[in-house]
Amino acid sequence: MTAISAFGSVTANMTTGKLKKPLIADATGSSQAAGDSSSTDTVEQKFLKYAQMSPMDRLRANILKSMGMSEQDLKNMTPDQRAAVEQKIKVLIEQSFQKNSGKAGQAVDISA
Repeated sequence: MTAISAFGSVTANMTTGKLKKPLIADATGSSQAAGDSSSTDTVEQKFLKYAQMSPMDRLRANILKSMGMSEQDLKNMTPDQRAAVEQKIKVLIEQSFQKNSGKAGQAVDISA
C-alpha cells in the first residue's frame, strides 16, 4: 500500500503496519532512506534549523555569514579575538536596530 504525503510517497508494510521511509537521492546519485543521519545537513534540515532560530539569532547568523565566519570559527578563536568579533557583532546589531527604528516588525524590549 502506498500513500502520498507532503514529503513524497510512503509505503506501508501490510503485515506489520510500519511505514517505510522513501528513498532520496543525494548529489552523487546514491540513494538512502529519508531521515537517515548523514555528515552533511540537507537543505531541509538547514531550513528547519534557520526557521527555529529566534529573530536575534537569525540576525547574528546573517552578520557572521556576511563576515565570512561561523559559530565554529568563533569557538576556535582566542578569547581576545572572539571578544573583538563579538563587539563588532554588537555594533552591527545596534546599527541595524537604529536603521530600522520605527518600522513595523522591529523588536521592542518590553521588560522595562
